[in-house]
Amino acid sequence: MGKGKSFDYAYNAQISVDADLQIIVGQHISQNANDKQEVEPALQALQQTTGRLPDKLSADNGYISGGNLQAFEDNHLDAYIATDKGEKTHKLDLDHSERKVVKADFDYNATDNTFTCPNGQILPMVSAAKDGSRVYQGCADVCAACPLNKRCCQSEKGQTRTINTDDKEPLRQEMNRKMATDAAKTVYKQRKVIVEPVFGQIKNAGFRGFSVRGKDKVAGEFSMVCAAHNFKKIAKAIFTGLIRPEFGHDAANAAI
Repeated sequence: MGKGKSFDYAYNAQISVDADLQIIVGQHISQNANDKQEVEPALQALQQTTGRLPDKLSADNGYISGGNLQAFEDNHLDAYIATDKGEKTHKLDLDHSERKVVKADFDYNATDNTFTCPNGQILPMVSAAKDGSRVYQGCADVCAACPLNKRCCQSEKGQTRTINTDDKEPLRQEMNRKMATDAAKTVYKQRKVIVEPVFGQIKNAGFRGFSVRGKDKVAGEFSMVCAAHNFKKIAKAIFTGLIRPEFGHDAANAAI
C-alpha cells in the first residue's frame, strides 16, 4: 500500500459496527491508502452480512469524498460524515479576524455551477477532468485589487484564487449544512463510543498486525479476528442478560 512516495506491506482494514452491542456487522480489506473509496464495499459487506442496510450510518472525515457521498445518496442512506476543516463554517468571523479565507467562505451556486467569494467575485469553472475533479478560478485583476487578497490568494507564484472540488459539490454542500445542525452533531457524537473502541479492543486482545501476505490471505485472517471479537461480545451480552436464549433462539432484551 503506497501513500505519497512511500510504500509498505500494509492493508486498510474496514469495519462497520452495531451501535447497541459493538458487534462487527460488516468488514473488508482494502489496499487503498485512504478511506475515500471505501463506502461502496462497506455497504456491500453490510448487505451480504445482514441482508439490509442500516437506518443511520456515521463516518469520520477521512470518508468525505464525492464517490462516498454518491454511494450514500444512491442507497438512500441517512449518513453523517464529519467534513474537512476547510469545508466547515469557520468559528471566527471573517470581518472581525485576520484568519485566512477558506473554501467555506465561498458560496456555491448549483444553478450556474459557480462559487462566489466573500467580496462578491464570481468564480466560474475553468476545467473539468474525466475523474470528476473541477477547478474554479477568479479573475487575476479582481483578486489583485481585493482587500482580502493576502488572506485569500496563497499561491507562491502570485496566481489568483482557485477552488478545487469535484462534480459532487452539491452533495458536499448538503452534508456541510446537515452536519452543522444540533441533531446531526448529537448523532455523530455517538460514533466515538461505537466504532472507535472496537479497534482498541482488538489491539488489546493481542492483534497488532497480519501474520500473512496477500490480500486473500489477509482478508481471511481479518475475518477470524472480527469473528473472535464478535464471539466475546455475544458471550458477554448473554452472561449480562442483554441477550437471552429463548426457546433455542437469541432474543434481544427490551432494556437495550
